[in-house]
Amino acid sequence: MLPMSRILLFVLLIAASPFARSDDRVVASVPGGATITADEVMAEARRLPPQAQAQTLGRPSGVAQLAQNLAFRRELARRAEAEGLQNDPKVAAALLLARERVLADAALAKVDGAAPDRAALERLARNQYDAAPEKFDTPEQVRVRHILVSAKACEPEAKARELLAQARQPGADFAALAKANSDDPGSASRGGDLGFFGRGQMTAAFETAAFALKQPGDLSDVVKTEFGFHVIRLEERKPARKQSFEEVRDNLIRTLGDNEARTRRQQATDQIMSTIQFDTAVVESLVAGRAPGGKPN
Repeated sequence: MLPMSRILLFVLLIAASPFARSDDRVVASVPGGATITADEVMAEARRLPPQAQAQTLGRPSGVAQLAQNLAFRRELARRAEAEGLQNDPKVAAALLLARERVLADAALAKVDGAAPDRAALERLARNQYDAAPEKFDTPEQVRVRHILVSAKACEPEAKARELLAQARQPGADFAALAKANSDDPGSASRGGDLGFFGRGQMTAAFETAAFALKQPGDLSDVVKTEFGFHVIRLEERKPARKQSFEEVRDNLIRTLGDNEARTRRQQATDQIMSTIQFDTAVVESLVAGRAPGGKPN
């Protein structure tokens, strides 16, 4: 196996030039047997999910492990061929199916990869936007911070009113109060910040109190919900409005492009599927042969 310093150099080169020319340098080898090149390591890495690719190619140990796995598999295959195992009918049939599977995946990838006409997609996106502009209305939203005193706490309402009194003091730091006192594990570490939300997303009493606040910095009275007692502070409001075409254009085009790719794949699939014929007698014989009490063919 190559020294770690050379593997690290390989990783750095890949990171600096992901579309570099063919790279036939040997990354791992078995003396007198299988060898694995940089190109082959990259080809195997591309089969991984994006996050796993980054983790694998970002560490010398990750690259080494991937290359080792490839070398092990190739050396086993080389020894199997040396023993003539490829001539076994079952192995030969499996090899044929594996080859066909790879080629079929490549054919579908080619269908998926056909570049869409950007201008045509943009025209479709504009038509979609103009046909149903109401779909792009965004409702009124508020962003609040809150302090929750759990209903399970000792005298929770009294404690909530004490915190409200502290929050009303001039110069009070509501975020710090929330971080130190809130029983909401999801927001306490963020100073009670719940982010933006619209109507229908929070429990009714909380929503009513939050949307009743008018100006940033306004505080609610103590609000009771099934979770306990809340003190709410308004941070921002976003009025209801309609998103412009320019705001939604890229998302619409991306969605239309994805739909077009799926349609192309489905059409290619349907075209072949519609031509496939079955010999029902053979199908039934296979079922009968594998049924309980039947004899395998």
